[in-house]
Amino acid sequence: MAEIPKVLRSRRLLQWAAFLVVLLIGGQFTLWVLPYLEGRPPSVPRPPGVEAFLPINSFLALRHLINTGRVDPVHPAGLAIFLGILVMSFALPRSFCSHLCPAGLLSELLGRTGARLFGGTLRLPKAADLPLRGIKFLLLGFFAWAIWFQMSAADVAAFLDSPYARVVDVKMWLFFARPSNLTLLVLAFLVLASLAIRDFWCRYLCPYGALLGILGIFSPWKITRRESKCTQCLACTQACPARLKVHQETRVTSPECTACQDCVAACPEKECLALALPGGRAPILRPALGVLLALAIYAGVTGLVGLTGGWKTSVTPAEYQKRIPEIQSPLYTHPMGLNPAEKGPEKNRRE
Repeated sequence: MAEIPKVLRSRRLLQWAAFLVVLLIGGQFTLWVLPYLEGRPPSVPRPPGVEAFLPINSFLALRHLINTGRVDPVHPAGLAIFLGILVMSFALPRSFCSHLCPAGLLSELLGRTGARLFGGTLRLPKAADLPLRGIKFLLLGFFAWAIWFQMSAADVAAFLDSPYARVVDVKMWLFFARPSNLTLLVLAFLVLASLAIRDFWCRYLCPYGALLGILGIFSPWKITRRESKCTQCLACTQACPARLKVHQETRVTSPECTACQDCVAACPEKECLALALPGGRAPILRPALGVLLALAIYAGVTGLVGLTGGWKTSVTPAEYQKRIPEIQSPLYTHPMGLNPAEKGPEKNRRE
């Protein structure tokens, strides 16, 4: 059986810590939602961190911030988290994917499990791999086109204040808590594909990863190889989850690189590989410091945005108590919120 590549230990610890936080947020949100669905108030507060799972809403909130200079009061935490992810993945290319993303951790674990079960993972030929990798960029392009070119500033503001958007976190919870047969089939396909093909979701389908990959192209910190130290053992290339030929690069500039530093962990030569700044400087950022820098940037940006724009939603418990029991009504399925004739009653309801 082929040897399973090494994983940077400090990065893996951070991934598991982030995954534990996600589980805690999901558990608390479940305890918050269920009483409302039964018509009674919850005994726990709503965790703002759940808004991390609303990337499209956060994308809209970012445009709203650019248009108006104002933070969306309905999901301010989502915008703070989104900005933290963007800045983090600009500073260290796509580092959110390899350090904090729960889907990234699950994808890695499924790939490693598949390698143990089948003695390795499937690698598609370049003729198939390259166009498939383009799917995530096409999906990103579609969302960017819809949000930035098909919606006016007024459309964005109306959507963010619509009944649908005000409870979109609960809609998201219902999607996974009560999945349809189609949802289960899609999830089963993704699991099986991830067992067979390493990082299937991240490599081919994730538009979030595509956005962060584009930002990562302009990152100042990149995996840098010191040729004088390299023995061409190929350990770095074999360890790279993105299948990049690290042993041939001086600086890794591919949008597929996630700054995971697994290549650094696999390299037997000290100071041969490291995250480094441009300009021919010697690699100075040790692996654990790279992990800490990624975390510090994320925490700093989310904390700053939270302090300046608030962290708690403007939706009151009384409004949740009215809306959530009726969430299956057509009012909460219209993607652009209310029809003009319905705006008056809705405004009165919120007041």
